[in-house]
Amino acid sequence: MKDTTPSNNSEVRAEQATNKNTVLPEAIYLGVDLHKATIMTTRIIDHATPQPAQQFTWDKFWTFVQKQIRLAKKVYAVYEAGAFGFWPARKLKAMGVECFVIHPEKLDPQHKRVQTDKLDSRHLADKLQRYVLGNKKAMVAVYIPTEAEEQQRLESRHRRSLQKQLLTLQRRGASLLLSQGIFQTYNWWKQEQWDKLPQNRICSQLKEALEDDRALMEQLRERLKNVEKKLKESAPKELPKGFGRLSFVLLLREICSYQRFKSRRNVGGFTGLCGGVSSSGNYHVDLSINKAGSGYLRAQLVELAWRMIYWQPNYTGLKVWKQMRASGGGLTNRRRRKIAVVAVARQLAVDLWKWQTGKVSPQQLGWEMGLAA
Repeated sequence: MKDTTPSNNSEVRAEQATNKNTVLPEAIYLGVDLHKATIMTTRIIDHATPQPAQQFTWDKFWTFVQKQIRLAKKVYAVYEAGAFGFWPARKLKAMGVECFVIHPEKLDPQHKRVQTDKLDSRHLADKLQRYVLGNKKAMVAVYIPTEAEEQQRLESRHRRSLQKQLLTLQRRGASLLLSQGIFQTYNWWKQEQWDKLPQNRICSQLKEALEDDRALMEQLRERLKNVEKKLKESAPKELPKGFGRLSFVLLLREICSYQRFKSRRNVGGFTGLCGGVSSSGNYHVDLSINKAGSGYLRAQLVELAWRMIYWQPNYTGLKVWKQMRASGGGLTNRRRRKIAVVAVARQLAVDLWKWQTGKVSPQQLGWEMGLAA
């Protein structure tokens, strides 16, 4: 009787090739497009052309990967960072696969306006093959944190989420008051300001909504206080003056590990504080910062830069600030101040990396250490 069980042709070809030739392929490259219900995967064996994409459930995908490990000397995989985080990468690495997670991008290099899961997985496999073979510009691999680092970052981001919810309620209340012609919106939720509001102009429905918001805000403030207390307790006792325990911990947990950076260029690129350039032939224009990295980290560094200017006058990273202040025009112009403080923030990011990796000491940077507030 003829066997009608469906078989995967690409799997059969790979296994037949392995049986005929005792020498295993050097590498198998897997472009993986993750979805909640299914996973689309394109495979490339050594220098061959990409095979047709295959669709798996999550359980069958792990079985498929296990087969690939037996079919080649080395298996590589790549997927885009997104909703699924980094646990698939850690599981693949535990299985023996060298996995990369890359920065999300539009996988339509020729702008054909045709984008499907099959094409996405094929583009990922192509990028992976070129990257492994030496073209490090083919894709941008992101840092895969350990489970402990990811859990710590989750705690700091939870604090940020609580802050956003609190700010949303504050602005919502101010908007509701303005809609009724009441302009006393500053700190409206505080008891002393709440008592000063013209109660005769606040209808019962608005008053009920605002009181509910005030109750929610009180709960959020209490939770935020507990989270910040826990974060502060994890900070070292001695820090450069002006830092603060909470600022240091939030910065460190957003970065995860300073050891992830190999050079100062990597640090500058991650912060997005490097200047852009538009150049072609004899034409050359220096642009504003590219903002290509973490926006939250960039804001933290700029805030810390202002503190360093005030608290650490001997800091070696203030060279640009002092030069611009001493030059014609000084720093009276707002734009010049912004340029100077961004330069300080960029240098501060590099110096923090040097300090945390043991390349320099705080004394060499001109920092005055003290008990953290």
